[in-house]
Amino acid sequence: MEVLKSGDAPALVSNIEVMSLLRERMNSRQPLSEAGNENDENTNKSNTKDGPFQNRDWIEGAVLNYLQESPCGGQSVKLEEMPKLVERLQREPNSFSTETGYGLTNAETLQVLNHLPTSPVELHLLIEDLENRPGFAADSLHSAEEKQMQFLKFISRYSGREVEGADAEEEGEGMEE
Repeated sequence: MEVLKSGDAPALVSNIEVMSLLRERMNSRQPLSEAGNENDENTNKSNTKDGPFQNRDWIEGAVLNYLQESPCGGQSVKLEEMPKLVERLQREPNSFSTETGYGLTNAETLQVLNHLPTSPVELHLLIEDLENRPGFAADSLHSAEEKQMQFLKFISRYSGREVEGADAEEEGEGMEE
C-alpha cells in the first residue's frame, strides 16, 4: 500500500460528479453488450450478466439508481450551472458586491451540493454555526431567517426543487400589510 503525502490527498467529489461518471461508464458498456450475438460461442463473457464483472456492474447500477433518487439526481438539476454555484458558495461574503458569497468551507459546499437543502432545518444540519456566519447573520436590512430563506431560494434556482415554507412566509408577509 502506498502512503499518500499531504499534497497527494484526493479531491472531494460530489454525488453529481459520481453520478455522471457512472452514467458514462454504464453507457460505454451498453453498446458492447448489445453488439455481441448471444448464440455465438466467442461472445465476450465480460459484457454479459454471467461475466466476471457482474458484481461490479450490479454495484455500479445500484449506486447509480440510489444517486438518481437522491436530491441531486432530479431531472431539473442544472448540471452545467454547478460551477457557478460552487464559486458563489465559497466566495467570501462582501457587502459591497451585488452577488455576495456565503463563505462556506469545501466540506460544507460538498454537503450543500449533495443534499440541495429545501428547508431551514436541513440548512442548519449542513452548515455549522449558521446564525453567526457573515453571509447568514442578521443585519440592519434582513433577519437571519430571511437570509436563510434567500439562500434556500438561491439553491432552488439550481436544483429546481421547491423551498419548504416559502409559500407560508410569503402569505404571512401579505397578511401583515
